[in-house]
Amino acid sequence: MTTPSVLPEAHHVWAIYLRAGEEARGRGDRRVGTDHLVLAVLEDPSIEALLGVSRTLARQALALLDHEALGALGMASGADAPPLPTRAVPSKPTLRAVMNRGRLPMTPVAKRVLEEAVRPNRLKTQVTAPQVLAPILALRVGNARKLSTFDGEK
Repeated sequence: MTTPSVLPEAHHVWAIYLRAGEEARGRGDRRVGTDHLVLAVLEDPSIEALLGVSRTLARQALALLDHEALGALGMASGADAPPLPTRAVPSKPTLRAVMNRGRLPMTPVAKRVLEEAVRPNRLKTQVTAPQVLAPILALRVGNARKLSTFDGEK
């Protein structure tokens, strides 16, 4: 009798970066940050269950944080444009896909998170969603950290 594997599914680190880039692009952001990495790993149902937050709820939380930040600066949030549709991301991306001219650069913190996530792995390109999430939750500040405590109410 065999038991099902309880190990989390490994993803190519570039695939997580590209998914996060699509989240950033869809929100109109110019850089991939830790908040986008959280949205990317929320595709994994185990992370959704661990945080108790769906990807839809996390997107709403980030939109609310953006709205509050603009309000604090005395700026209106402008027209509520619909988010851009995300493009498909291959599970094993090629170097060409990663180096595409249309890709968004990463913030230094997001880059460090992915570097820390792959550090313990023998294959430096494979990473699990919990390995990406752990360094983000260790951060003391930032929008991604706020997502773990968001309950959907203002």
